[in-house]
Amino acid sequence: MSRYFTNFIRAFKPGAPRSIVQDVIEEFNSLELDSQGVVAGTFYSPIHPSGVVFLSRALDDASGIDKYHEAVRNSSEARQKLVAKLSEQCASTKMRISRVIKEGNYVGSKPPTCIVRNYIKAKRGHLDEVIDTISSFIDEIPEDRTKPLLTESTTGKSNMLLLSIPFESFGAAEDSYSLQRSTWGTARGRRLSDITEENVRIPTQIFHSNIQMS
Repeated sequence: MSRYFTNFIRAFKPGAPRSIVQDVIEEFNSLELDSQGVVAGTFYSPIHPSGVVFLSRALDDASGIDKYHEAVRNSSEARQKLVAKLSEQCASTKMRISRVIKEGNYVGSKPPTCIVRNYIKAKRGHLDEVIDTISSFIDEIPEDRTKPLLTESTTGKSNMLLLSIPFESFGAAEDSYSLQRSTWGTARGRRLSDITEENVRIPTQIFHSNIQMS
């Protein structure tokens, strides 16, 4: 049985205060739902320079999506006002639901401070091959190194995959990026480039988390 994630993505309007992150954390904590999750974001987006914040919740299975919707419908008036306040500060919002294809494994001497998200769009008819190719790369990562979480979007654009990788620091994330680049010239790396349309890498800072990473 696969786990699922809800991902609420907010891009803020110019002039939105950075303190708005605390409102997103309050929104996360105010929902009466037994789930783990993380709030992360960046203020260095070339598309939305005022900042993008991701609120992700982990659900045990697909039935958790129904529980999430019920919790939102039955949320308190104070929480509804908080959500409305956040919406007023947003240039755009997106809600995505994703299914876990391959579980990740975090290895570090201290809790992670950032998450790198890699959005990958497979060409039509090649989704399964892209999944198999990415999975083969993940399987070759030594057990003493962090392995990414691979998920598939079940809402929105089709053929969308997401690799989420937690790191102790941005320096560690950049070291990992250098290792990733070294695979681009291999036969599998070139094939992966041929069967995908785009790959967008977004490093984000973790603002709040109660998720267990192991």
